[in-house]
Amino acid sequence: MYFQSHKSSEPRMDPSPNITFIICTYNRAEYLDDTLHSLLQQPVENIVTELLVVNNNSTDNTPEVVAKHREQADPSAFRISYFEEAEQGLSFARNRGIREAASEHIVFVDDDIRAEQHFIENWINFFETYPNYHAAGGQIRVQFDDHKPKWASHYLLSLFGYHNLGKKVREYPGNKYPFGGNMGFRKELFEETGLFDTDLGRKGDQLTANEEKDLFNRVKSLGEPILYLPKALLYHRIGPERATQDYIRKQAEGMGKSVARQTKGSFKLKLTHVFKEIFKTAVSLGLFLIYLIGFTPAKGIMLLKFRYWILRGYLTT
Repeated sequence: MYFQSHKSSEPRMDPSPNITFIICTYNRAEYLDDTLHSLLQQPVENIVTELLVVNNNSTDNTPEVVAKHREQADPSAFRISYFEEAEQGLSFARNRGIREAASEHIVFVDDDIRAEQHFIENWINFFETYPNYHAAGGQIRVQFDDHKPKWASHYLLSLFGYHNLGKKVREYPGNKYPFGGNMGFRKELFEETGLFDTDLGRKGDQLTANEEKDLFNRVKSLGEPILYLPKALLYHRIGPERATQDYIRKQAEGMGKSVARQTKGSFKLKLTHVFKEIFKTAVSLGLFLIYLIGFTPAKGIMLLKFRYWILRGYLTT
């Protein structure tokens, strides 16, 4: 199931924005406050930027945070739009954002980020400079609010949103795709691909996933290349509650459950996934031995736990 229609609660104003940044949020008011501040400090000239917040049933002071920034924002440069999405789930919220976006150029960012100084400028540059590309992803670095856990190896940083394909603009290779915390589209693309699958993705505190991979697989199936933008850089903040093994366990199990839903009813897909997991487990065992020899066994043990948790989520769905 993909897109569901919801009545708009936000009147439109002219001039139309050049770009829309969609921020879906759920009980992250403190982080959202910092995210909006980071974007509103961007040095932009002769463009109008829409910051569109989709509140997915938050019970904290999210509306007040948005209202505060709306009052403080320069209306000649920024428009802050606010919507409440009652259907619980990140995919529902993202689809609502696509529907409500006033610009044909849309970028998704998480509600817990800090944008590099020329972040908006670099996304505008993509849409203006590469008219033949309909999708792109930006670079994401990780910023721990507390400290990086001893068990967090390079191979698990992607779980915290880390995404770096180098310093040069390039097309994504076949097995890579942008991360959801920093991805942009020409809105017309969704007429061909459909929107985010609402059976996938996070729902409240349930850490299911794979909705982004599912969408980008549809993009690639159309023969559409996807561009990597190293200068469209942001920092993904990781609070202490997310830098725990328990959180990673829930995340891994959610990934396994999502794969089980995607492969349901297809023996070929199930078999392909089994072989992929066998290969990844073998690689993890090799890395475990390397970390053991290097006197950092915690990193190796965590890699093996991660693979086990994915399998458990897959088999219990």
